[in-house]
Amino acid sequence: MVFWFVCYLVVVWLISASDESCPELPFVENGIIVIKEVEGQILGTCLCIKGYHLVGEKTLFCNASVEWNAPVPTCRLGHCPDPVLVNGEPSSLGPVNVNDKITFKCNEDYILKGSNWSQCLDNHTWMPPLPVCKSRYCGPPGNPAHGYFEGRDFNSGSTITYHCEDKYHLVGTRDQQCVDGEWSSALPICELIQEAPKPIPQTAFEKALFAFQENKELCKAIENFVQRLKENNLTMEELKYSLENKKAELEAKMLS
Repeated sequence: MVFWFVCYLVVVWLISASDESCPELPFVENGIIVIKEVEGQILGTCLCIKGYHLVGEKTLFCNASVEWNAPVPTCRLGHCPDPVLVNGEPSSLGPVNVNDKITFKCNEDYILKGSNWSQCLDNHTWMPPLPVCKSRYCGPPGNPAHGYFEGRDFNSGSTITYHCEDKYHLVGTRDQQCVDGEWSSALPICELIQEAPKPIPQTAFEKALFAFQENKELCKAIENFVQRLKENNLTMEELKYSLENKKAELEAKMLS
């Protein structure tokens, strides 16, 4: 404490002796400011004690406006939180000083996900973020609804094959491989196969269409048309399908 008080008095005395019009610099906790005159200009250099790092401008000078060119810097504790790598090992296990870099390595059967190095920044954070070590082996894959997979080996390099139940078809990748702890593709899905509507019997089809021939009033004809569809248990979708079939038959006859 006596040492820092003496340093503070020396700084104040030097400033006052060199240029009485320059404002006094405040005390820097965990550091000192060394004042000197260079070519008629007052310069202040801030130094931090061991274990602390400087945040801000290291060198200050009194400008023409009789003001210091930048705010007084601070001295912060000079290391980042200890790096932790589960199933791996960083190159340094102890406190890492600001601006220092470390590297990472995973244990056998584990693969590094993320950057293999990181640097301790001024704000005591790691950048890039610390990586993780992930197992090279994949866990059991999921089953899609109405589907299943074949394969019992989930180790790195193994493959599985997906299948769907009857009346369903697979959408996605059928064969997948375990690559560095992850399956090579997203889980596929099993979609219901849409069955085509059954063709409408010709008699029922004709009865529905005759409604337009029997009545010249459009509204009345439409009403009769809908009524006959209901009487014959027909839907508009089935009628559309039958019309398309009829059109295809006529086109085929014209081409033959």
